[in-house]
Amino acid sequence: MSSIYTIITFMHPQLFPESNFHRRNFSSLLLFVGEKMQSSKWQGSMEISVSAPLEGVWKIMSDYYELQKWFPGMVTCKRVDGAPEQGLGCVRYCTGPSPSNPQGSDSFAQEELVAFDSVNHSFTYLVTDTNIPGFHGYQATFQVSETGEEGKTLVNWHFELDPVAGLTKEGVQSFLSSILTGMAKNLEQLSSSQ
Repeated sequence: MSSIYTIITFMHPQLFPESNFHRRNFSSLLLFVGEKMQSSKWQGSMEISVSAPLEGVWKIMSDYYELQKWFPGMVTCKRVDGAPEQGLGCVRYCTGPSPSNPQGSDSFAQEELVAFDSVNHSFTYLVTDTNIPGFHGYQATFQVSETGEEGKTLVNWHFELDPVAGLTKEGVQSFLSSILTGMAKNLEQLSSSQ
């Protein structure tokens, strides 16, 4: 049957009383579409000022395979695919402690570099594999820019992920904001030692 017939029979059952089957199917379709619309990606952005010059901060952050130097709690980060000079499509494998895992095993994430812009000081990566619940398909963009104050840099972190059962977007953003605060301290320390 055509979609128009299904819509008409759903909207006007008195015209086609035998079409209860179509009404149920259309109702299911509406529920499916509604669920898909409700499960749209969570997005958020945070930013923090770092007391270090832009070029120094960018040099540290743009080294795609050295995330453990500036990302709080990151223990290892290594190249698993792609060129050593970190072109698009290169993949890193990162590990860190997992406070939510009672056995104490590390969390891991495999992340693919999907955008890199050295002129505008930004890069984007996509999590392609992880044991962190809800973070498969997580995408993040980091961008650094001048704040207008000498010797200070603005770090912006934009994220996007599918809704995670048991969490809220605000809770995820709050958690990532706390990481950003630690990140800023690490970047300041590393920049001062360059």
